[in-house]
Amino acid sequence: MPRSRLRIVLALAAAMAASIGIAGARAPAPRPALDKARVEAFVDGAVAEAMRTDHIAGVTVAIVDRSGVVMTKGYGVASLDPSRPVGADTLFRIGSISKTATWISLMQLVEQGRVGLDDPINAHLPAALRIPDQGFSQPIRIRDLMTHSAGFEDSILGQIVHDPRRLEPFNAFLATHQPRRVREPGTLSVYSNYGAALGGAIVAEVSGQPWQDYAEQHVLRPLGMTTATYREPYSPALERSHGLVAPMAPGIAAHVSDGFDWRNGGFSTQPWEYVYDAAPAGAMSASAKDMAAYMRALLDPALMEKDGVLRASNALSLRSPLRSNAPGMGAWRHGFMDFDAALGRAAFGHDGDLIFQHASMVISPDDGLGVFVAVNTPTGLPLLAALPENFLDAFASPPRATPPRAADAKAEAAKVAGTYRTMRLPHFRTERAVMRLIASLDVAPLPDGDILLKSFEETRRYAPIAGPKGVFVYAATDGPGRIAFGEAQGRMRLYDPFSAAPAERIGFLSGPIWLLLALVMAAFVAVWGVAAAVRRLFLRGEAGRAASVVLDGLCLVWLAALGLLATAFAPWLADQNTLVFDYPGPLFPLACWALLIAALATPVCAVAALGPLHPAWTWWRWTKQGAALAIFAALAVTLLTWGFLGYSGW
Repeated sequence: MPRSRLRIVLALAAAMAASIGIAGARAPAPRPALDKARVEAFVDGAVAEAMRTDHIAGVTVAIVDRSGVVMTKGYGVASLDPSRPVGADTLFRIGSISKTATWISLMQLVEQGRVGLDDPINAHLPAALRIPDQGFSQPIRIRDLMTHSAGFEDSILGQIVHDPRRLEPFNAFLATHQPRRVREPGTLSVYSNYGAALGGAIVAEVSGQPWQDYAEQHVLRPLGMTTATYREPYSPALERSHGLVAPMAPGIAAHVSDGFDWRNGGFSTQPWEYVYDAAPAGAMSASAKDMAAYMRALLDPALMEKDGVLRASNALSLRSPLRSNAPGMGAWRHGFMDFDAALGRAAFGHDGDLIFQHASMVISPDDGLGVFVAVNTPTGLPLLAALPENFLDAFASPPRATPPRAADAKAEAAKVAGTYRTMRLPHFRTERAVMRLIASLDVAPLPDGDILLKSFEETRRYAPIAGPKGVFVYAATDGPGRIAFGEAQGRMRLYDPFSAAPAERIGFLSGPIWLLLALVMAAFVAVWGVAAAVRRLFLRGEAGRAASVVLDGLCLVWLAALGLLATAFAPWLADQNTLVFDYPGPLFPLACWALLIAALATPVCAVAALGPLHPAWTWWRWTKQGAALAIFAALAVTLLTWGFLGYSGW
């Protein structure tokens, strides 16, 4: 699944994209087999240091080269009670790496002539899952699912659950949680779990098998992934009552790592994260041994053919780029991520994230190397980012040279500066209001022409480098990562290295700082108005004029609504994980309806107080009351544009 901490920037020349595909397809020069002892010593040291400094409960690693498996090893613990060490056969949740087997499955159907990459997806979906036109002229094609360019809005909150009783049959969930189309297909890649889940639904519909059965029988087991599975642990009784597929076998479930959180100086075990409702997009559990077998097949198309999964030519085509959002940024390779813009070398693979477990798979065809690393604690994300890159730096050919610095750096930095919002967002439900709060990126220019990119999670410095005409390319100053900027549809866009999460520049009044400012001003006015009414009624014994009573009542309504909103947000601010698992909770919908009432009451009370109840106020009193009404009105309009007025969900 996507980085659900809403670490959600998963990510950031047509000729360059083509050269990437050629590099991945040509026959590489032979390289000597890796020194296994040296590799293990390198990985042992890197993992030990990260586990000590970042407090990671468990890690698993697989390294392969063309000669075979170099190492598969586990570190730390997979459970606390009873204590169980991580081994090479311990299964970790690998999140969105699950999608790669979905794309392989679709390519099997393409190879068999049962579907085509340019087929409309509706031609192969059951009737209940077919996507309506919704005003768009082009149908969504299968290749659009592979490149995350189907044009869907996004949805995350409440779709990873702890309670298996909330699970639904796969097709039923996809039918009731169908996102809206928000752009023409094939025009922009914006990461979509729903699109990948539809890919699995097509496989199930065409093959006549449940997704979990098909994946095991046609991809996982033939490739030697003896324990990897998309199944999850729940009771047979729940399977029957909820119409689910057979659960994870007890023998396999006993080898799956728990997820952990580091807090207050210790590890706490977390409940299972159920992804059943979008299984093809993120439900797989796999061990280092499983992933070693998988990477060997991805590295050597002849193995894929030998195992009866795909012909070598089709397996090789998985590396071919299909589309990218900007020249020089990673092109989607038949559903596989292109790591060229992120790692500075020709490589493909995928990242994977739930809340508590995370994984990364990086394959370098030219060097004949594959690296898989998974962690069972969110604090392991830095290791996940660093280990594949550092390993390739140490054991593979050098990364590409950084192009020269852009000539007009200061002018470029001024052009791209501002606040951006990721385009991977909901558009039609109240979830959009919450997601917009944590979907902003700030680009700040520095005096020397460098920029600082400040996201929800980190701040990173980038330097301008030469790029294609009309595209401003920046390279990270602390590594090989790149981002780019370019104008599209009258707005500046920020493009991530993976063509997964583009962002658009927004104005101040559309950003979170203005929302916070409007909320604080309105809360101050509401408290001031209620306090004034209390003083007048209870301290001075004055009933007050009708206009004053009306406006004091409006302040009370706003204060109650804002209090409900603050109370609903409090647990999410204290622990972001609860936002994903517990959204919307009991109070947030009530708060949204209360805000709607307050917003509607504002013009009514203003007209009543300043019209029929026209008071004989001093100019100063008129000024104060007018300012208070203006602040309430500004907040009402802001909340309307954000989506906080009234509640809508699935």
